[in-house]
Amino acid sequence: MNTRKQVLIMSALLLLMLLSVAIYAAWYPTRAENAAEHFDELTAERGSILFARNCRLCHGDVAQGGLLGARLPAAPALDRPDLQGFIDLTATLSADVSPTATSIRVNDASKFRDDQVILIDEERMQVTGFNGSELSVARGVGHSEAGGHLSGAPISGLDPAALDDKVDLITNTITCGRVGTAMPAWAQEHGGPLSEEQIRQLMTLITQARWNLVEHEVDIEDLIAASLAEPLSASATSMRVSDVTVFTVDEALRLGEERVRVVSIQSLPLDAAGNTPRDKSGAVAIERGVLNTVAEEHGPETVIYRFPEVAEPSILQNSCGQTAQPAAPPGTPETIEPFQGTTVQLVAQNLAFDIREIRVDANANVRLRLDNRDTAVNHNIAVRRSATDPAEAFPGSIGTTFPGPGIDDTVFQATTAGNYLFRCDVHPTTMTGTFIVQ
Repeated sequence: MNTRKQVLIMSALLLLMLLSVAIYAAWYPTRAENAAEHFDELTAERGSILFARNCRLCHGDVAQGGLLGARLPAAPALDRPDLQGFIDLTATLSADVSPTATSIRVNDASKFRDDQVILIDEERMQVTGFNGSELSVARGVGHSEAGGHLSGAPISGLDPAALDDKVDLITNTITCGRVGTAMPAWAQEHGGPLSEEQIRQLMTLITQARWNLVEHEVDIEDLIAASLAEPLSASATSMRVSDVTVFTVDEALRLGEERVRVVSIQSLPLDAAGNTPRDKSGAVAIERGVLNTVAEEHGPETVIYRFPEVAEPSILQNSCGQTAQPAAPPGTPETIEPFQGTTVQLVAQNLAFDIREIRVDANANVRLRLDNRDTAVNHNIAVRRSATDPAEAFPGSIGTTFPGPGIDDTVFQATTAGNYLFRCDVHPTTMTGTFIVQ
């Protein structure tokens, strides 16, 4: 081969190599982005399995909070915009938005920036352009779905710094738990069952709000190998099922949105060898509409799931160098008269408060009058910052612990607007509510 041909071939090969590098360089950002999304998806999927097996019995099946989910009342909701890095932009929609709209009208466009990810209700959008008070948006960003929104709906914006703070908060909380609460330390280095990677998987699940994955895993975990043999009316107290042997007396079940409790199970005849018959169908007596639900009609196609319940957890006393403050010793109840301000009366009876929410005005003088009707049982009323930060919310907002029957007043000034936690410090996982200063 002569020199001229060699030069041409080498030049052609060099050109092909350069072209290949250019094509790869152009494709690489998309490849890297897709790879990152795929990795996050797998991480969230693994996190959903961990949540379904470890966390939902306190925080609710889809992280709606222990109170709403008929789980541990004091466990906070985790399906929250602030845990996803969103902050309130103090902006609202100024017109309704249809599921197919590609633009939205807002009351103050100065609150937004190009390419910003925003949250309206449960839908994430991305700002792609401005035209006065009208924003062009990409709909259903991330794993959210486009939906309709009403005028006046508040708008939140994704803040990278806030997200970084929440990543640290969630990671540290799972790792070390929260002393003074029922949140245990989950990290292996502190005696828990989870590795650093598993904690990261849970953090990814929470910050990305992939609760649809958790719902799927919960259904897999709780599925019962039996079905309704006939329709179940809303007033029926017995259901016929295809296999009575898979049920247990006193267990809770989930049928659609209703929860029921097994009262008794029909016995099956046994043969001479003590074996059950091939046909295991029969009747299961049930209590309807338990755990804050309402009895409904169910067709034979309704899937039956277990609804596992959590036992009363212990309070974490120390972890990661933190030590819980000891509960105040029992004192003598007393009422405070005269008093000028807002009085709220609560009754503690059968280890429960009679109200779950208290609302007062900002800067109001507040008197919480606790009527403890549980004989020889200690209760108090304490307003604390939150379920994860049990510090005193306001000076004087932690009341005297005393045995019933008796009445005690707790007086303080609610100086700062916000949502706080009120609870009985003796029963902090079951006797809780929300204290709202508005």
